[in-house]
Amino acid sequence: MHYSSFTRTMLSIAVPVTLQNLLFSSFTLIDTLMIGALGDTPLAAVGMAGKWTWFFTIVLFGFGSGASVFIAQYFGAGDTRGIHRTYGLLTGGSLFVSAAFMAAALLMPERIIRLFSTDPQAIALGVIYLRVIALGYPFQALARAGGTLLQSTQRVVIPFAGAIASVAVNIVFNALLIFGLCGFPALGVCGAAIASVLAAAVNALVIYGAGWSRRTMLRAPLASLLDIDAPFVREYVRVSAPALLNETVWSMGNLMYSAVFGHMGTGAYAAITVVKSIEDLTSVAFMGLCSSCAVMIGSFIGQGEIARAKDCARRHLALTIGFSVLIGGGVLLLRTPLLSLFGVSSAVRQDAAAVLIIYALEMTLRNIPLILVVGIFRAGGDTRFGLIVDSLSLYLIGLPATGAAGLLLHWSVPATYLVMYLSEDVLKCVVYGLHMRSGRWIRPVTQGGSHE
Repeated sequence: MHYSSFTRTMLSIAVPVTLQNLLFSSFTLIDTLMIGALGDTPLAAVGMAGKWTWFFTIVLFGFGSGASVFIAQYFGAGDTRGIHRTYGLLTGGSLFVSAAFMAAALLMPERIIRLFSTDPQAIALGVIYLRVIALGYPFQALARAGGTLLQSTQRVVIPFAGAIASVAVNIVFNALLIFGLCGFPALGVCGAAIASVLAAAVNALVIYGAGWSRRTMLRAPLASLLDIDAPFVREYVRVSAPALLNETVWSMGNLMYSAVFGHMGTGAYAAITVVKSIEDLTSVAFMGLCSSCAVMIGSFIGQGEIARAKDCARRHLALTIGFSVLIGGGVLLLRTPLLSLFGVSSAVRQDAAAVLIIYALEMTLRNIPLILVVGIFRAGGDTRFGLIVDSLSLYLIGLPATGAAGLLLHWSVPATYLVMYLSEDVLKCVVYGLHMRSGRWIRPVTQGGSHE
């Protein structure tokens, strides 16, 4: 593949997706900044409640990641029927999951928050936030399903427009409802949750409104969406279920990591919440690379061009390493002015500064497994290998080591955070690198793709 052709295609997908993720990450950052002005406890409470929403979005991502394997390869092969029936399964599954998560948040919010803290005040505020924000889950499910279809068929501008509208709504109503500006009631954390629900609804409306008006694949007839037979479902489940299970297992493990920091104290969780908002902001470029990588590799494999798929994978891996070094250096240089934006106590800011240094230095090791699993292996049709390695490294190594450091040995927040990262990422970089070199990740799901 000629370098200029690769660059044009990569940028046409990666830039809008990166900007979209940047907007959604700024969504989290804005929430953190505004709620942080209310104090450490409200900030920690929203961070704890937000973990349930984060868990939900990761499960949605798992649904979308599995479906995108099919959609991208079908798009490369020109199989419209395959795209429509995959989208039908994706939408139905996403809405079902949103209903389950919303019911749990509405019926047992206190039990969920208690997973992360024993602080009565933080629990009370977290319950208020969770009960409201859960009402936006169906809108998030619809937006994720529609956005996955559009991105996998290289119509990435529409989800980006949805993100712009969503973030604008969130900023305006956060200011109005958290602090009671312009005659609105000052609702604190409840106001932040209401703003998030409104933003999710606007995002879905823009995606489907623009998608239908521009005659994208979203205008599929209902009969096409329901054109699903048993053989297709079996093949879909065979490929997609490991991706969904991978994201679910990984996100559950990260909830347990959060529980470790939550039980280390409200201040510890506030520090991690601050760092997480910055992490989200700096990770957007890598999610953009994952998206362009997945769409391009899937399309090449759907066309039967395996050599181009392998070349695309190597180039995206090199870009990921380069950007990790560059962005990590930026975080190191700017950590002090970044942290000065947050209205938290000096103790929280001190812990967050040390954790940011660790995050910046370890960024390359964290992002190599990300691009390999999410951007390369799944696009090639191999959804099982990441599930196996992630699960073993997380539950046999990472969680036991982190729990021992934070809860048994009572190490500091930065030291526990370092254990959490290094205990998994070094091993995964080695194992995933060897798997990429083997080429066994290329497993076409269409009739057109074949191994060389």
